[in-house]
Amino acid sequence: MKIRGSIHRLLLGVSLIALASGVLLLSDWSHRRSGGSLLRRVAVFQHVSQPVLDEGIEGMLDAIAESGFIDGQNIEIRRFNAENDLPTANAIAKQITNGEFDLLLTASTLSLQTVANANHAGKTRHVFGIVADPFGAGVGISRENPLDHPKHLVGIGSFIPVDKAFALARRLFPGLQSVGVAWNPAESNSEAFTKAARKACQELGINLLESSIESSSGVFEAASSLVARGAQALWVGGDVTVLVALESVVAAAKRGRIPVFSIIPPSVKRGTLFDLGSNFYRIGKETGMLAVQVLNGADPATIPVTNLIIERLAINRQALEGLKDPWKIPEELNARADVIVDERGVHEKPAGVPKPPPGRVFKVGVVYFAPEEGADLCMKGLFDGLRDLGFLEGQNLQVRRAHAQAEIINIPSLLQNYDNQDVDLIVTLTTPCLTSACSTVKKKPVVFTYVYDPLAAGVGKSRSDHLAHVTGVGSFPPVGDTIDLIQKLVPAVKSVGTLYNSSEANSRAVVDVARDLFAKRGIKLEEVTVTGTGEVFQAAQVLAHRGIQAMWITGDNTAIQAFEGIAKAALDARLPLIINDPEFTERGALACVGLGWYEAGLAASKLSARVLLGERPRNLPVEEVAVKRIVLNHDMARKLGVKFPDALLREANR
Repeated sequence: MKIRGSIHRLLLGVSLIALASGVLLLSDWSHRRSGGSLLRRVAVFQHVSQPVLDEGIEGMLDAIAESGFIDGQNIEIRRFNAENDLPTANAIAKQITNGEFDLLLTASTLSLQTVANANHAGKTRHVFGIVADPFGAGVGISRENPLDHPKHLVGIGSFIPVDKAFALARRLFPGLQSVGVAWNPAESNSEAFTKAARKACQELGINLLESSIESSSGVFEAASSLVARGAQALWVGGDVTVLVALESVVAAAKRGRIPVFSIIPPSVKRGTLFDLGSNFYRIGKETGMLAVQVLNGADPATIPVTNLIIERLAINRQALEGLKDPWKIPEELNARADVIVDERGVHEKPAGVPKPPPGRVFKVGVVYFAPEEGADLCMKGLFDGLRDLGFLEGQNLQVRRAHAQAEIINIPSLLQNYDNQDVDLIVTLTTPCLTSACSTVKKKPVVFTYVYDPLAAGVGKSRSDHLAHVTGVGSFPPVGDTIDLIQKLVPAVKSVGTLYNSSEANSRAVVDVARDLFAKRGIKLEEVTVTGTGEVFQAAQVLAHRGIQAMWITGDNTAIQAFEGIAKAALDARLPLIINDPEFTERGALACVGLGWYEAGLAASKLSARVLLGERPRNLPVEEVAVKRIVLNHDMARKLGVKFPDALLREANR
């Protein structure tokens, strides 16, 4: 009886605990899902980091925010990216369809397909966008009846009018008779675009030369074969496999002195002659508005799947250089184009930022470490971008600039000065300035750029979970590509030396990553640290006598300020100097795998404009903009007796 009674009391206790737990869970669920404190959970999934998808998702998130859903308050948004890996995509799709989220928001055909397959039972509502042909994606959407689709799934297609792109190509070169295309038959969207291209070429009397691929690694070979077969231009459709390796298509075309054109703006920034396609930011915004309808209770089963085209034209006047055929861009296209690339840089009509109101003068304070080429180029991108967004210095924009004279100790006072002035925004360049702004600035919003690793600098835990008054653009250097370059230039390399200021968070972050990567390649990384510019030359000499076979300098602000001393020590020791700052290559480095700082400044201009116009930094995720630049110094190669491999010469930007 005692045993039975004990068991009875035990079971009763377990039941009470379970009941209490259930009440707590129900209470929490009710708190999250009722009244004004409704907290919805949304997963945002893209297949790969590509400008077209990034712009689309930006539009989606802007539409959600503008509808009153504030991340961290009444909505929780989590972003996922498969980075062009199908097994990873399938794993993510399985994870986000387990019932944890109220809504799934996807960008790209591949993300639509993987999530739709994982969510076949319809456990979670799913809204898709930035999809070329949802009707041909094999997810149960009828082309004949837009309301005939899975009841939990709805979205917006954006099949781009391919015929217009080929007609424009013929207009720019009336003698165009043959166009080549590389495409992956495994992508349903690519197949749809290729079929449309065949029809367009047939109507125009153009011979479409095709080459199929299975992965991005085969793109250059396929594009080169099309050039060899007599293509007068190469065309890129909405093929993710090809877009990931678009630079390979451009490189093959340059060898044949022919242009590349596409239907995916703004590929002109990567070397195409023109792109005639859709404004994916605005399509993303329409998709976001659809997602808001579903979040607010609309039944996806009652909403038709539609096709939306908002035309966007981008042209690259620089791509005309060196072409063997007489391609010409009429001046009238300049007025029509949304993006223009010329010798002065990239000029873009903004898709997502409203114009500043008339009659107001905006004031910006800029703080940077010291004058140098990289910072100057980044600031040029920043103010070119602000100009294109309607903020004109000397008219409705007042800019105050201050630098720390290459001394970290000077930075806090500069920031405090601006924080106590009437500026509307503080912009910081370099990691030391950002690190100080995170703790020093108390009153003003901050936008940063020209920074390797903002999280290491103290911005926050993640790109979306960051300090409320700070947002900006990070640009982590291509460390793996740098090691590849070193191994190409010094094939038997076993030891590489580097020097940096250990008090700079950016340098520590990069060296931490590099240390492991070098070790995995069987290369020893010799390190010497400095505390100021006066120590750099001697440290470089010490490093050169440690038996290293090459010297590598990342974007350490202290080292850059004394770069000539490093270059001299490397040359005296007959060591190749590899760096990550393109602007310094001609000052004594052999080669550089670095970043386009103009593009980082340009990206920061858009965030700056949004903050100036009233948006809170806490609602703007930190962006990552890393446009790779390979720069070779032929004069230094002659001095060191180094011959650049042909493949590297083809890849180099200059």
